[in-house]
Amino acid sequence: MEKPRYLSDSIRQDALAHGKMAFVSGPRQVGKTTLAKQLLESPENYHSWDDADFRRAWSRSPRSALSDRGPGPVVLDEIHKDRRWKTRLKGVYDTEGAASGVIVTGSARLDIYRRGGDSLLGRFIPYRLHPFSVAETDRPPGPDEIFATTTAHRRLADLLRTSGFPEPFLDGSELRARRWSRLRIERLLTEDVRDLRAVEDLSAMRVLADLLPERVGSLLSMNSLREDVGVAYATVRSWLQVFDALYHTFLIHPYSRRVVRAIRSTPKLYLFDILQIRSTEVAARLENLTALHLLKACQYWTDLAHGHFELRFVRDKQQREVDFLVIRDGEPWLMVECKSGDTAPSPALLYFQNILRVGRAFQLVTRPDYDRLYAKTGVRVLYYERFFAGLV
Repeated sequence: MEKPRYLSDSIRQDALAHGKMAFVSGPRQVGKTTLAKQLLESPENYHSWDDADFRRAWSRSPRSALSDRGPGPVVLDEIHKDRRWKTRLKGVYDTEGAASGVIVTGSARLDIYRRGGDSLLGRFIPYRLHPFSVAETDRPPGPDEIFATTTAHRRLADLLRTSGFPEPFLDGSELRARRWSRLRIERLLTEDVRDLRAVEDLSAMRVLADLLPERVGSLLSMNSLREDVGVAYATVRSWLQVFDALYHTFLIHPYSRRVVRAIRSTPKLYLFDILQIRSTEVAARLENLTALHLLKACQYWTDLAHGHFELRFVRDKQQREVDFLVIRDGEPWLMVECKSGDTAPSPALLYFQNILRVGRAFQLVTRPDYDRLYAKTGVRVLYYERFFAGLV
């Protein structure tokens, strides 16, 4: 892929320009290695933990392993698989890494591997790479610039068919995308899980993984999953934490401030790979894709220090619900409700918009090119693709 990913300029002008290491994490096969190589000035500066020669040299002496290098940053791909990576990396960075730059990539959340040992605090900036979205551009908008464009990129149908992961998306074949998705989950359950945590019953864990797509967008019941899988509650919770750490799933938690009789603890679950959801479940894929676009935007703005953004939802015990609520620096900032063809603003959206005093409220519909602002309430009803095009 020749076009730079949306984080390329940010890493170059932010972390590398200021002598910080760039920690790039994200789902398996999302394009982290490609992104890192695009930032290289010298191809010989790329090193992967999967290379046995480099692994041996790094284990003996990290400085020696990196001694024969050219100008520009060094890329250490999947180096977190070294149990002592943190201490060794600190030594390299403190002696010679700051001047040239270091890029560390990982297919698990690198904060999981930062625990214990010597601290890297102040030496790195974290970035989270997401799959393609409708509006991925060379310079993604900041939070106060979103929706300035009304030009959609006509990629919604492609994303729904093939997901936003680079390989299946760029290939364009729905059949090959399904095979890619199946092989990806198999490798994640065998290789990645093994690297992160010892799991005795991988077959039961696979059953759990198979059950999750049908629960996308619903309140997640651990007890129901425990009964269906046939394992203990604590085991289900632990395995879901593993899936979260490996960027297979993510949870969105409810927001309850100023909401009378709010749901307070039960989260909703979404997948990074929407191909795990049946192609006939179009509404579920659309809602999951919306969650991915909003999460990508929240994490991008947070990583680039535009503020602290969180993705939540809001629901009360009267079953009024808005699918997504973006929190900016602790305050409700943006609401999004997913619909199909219903262009009248949802009563729940109007209700929560009023009590939470949210200035930006959107209702997404499947009617191409539809875009209407209800001036009295400030609710904007528009086509999914047009909304996505205004994000990152």
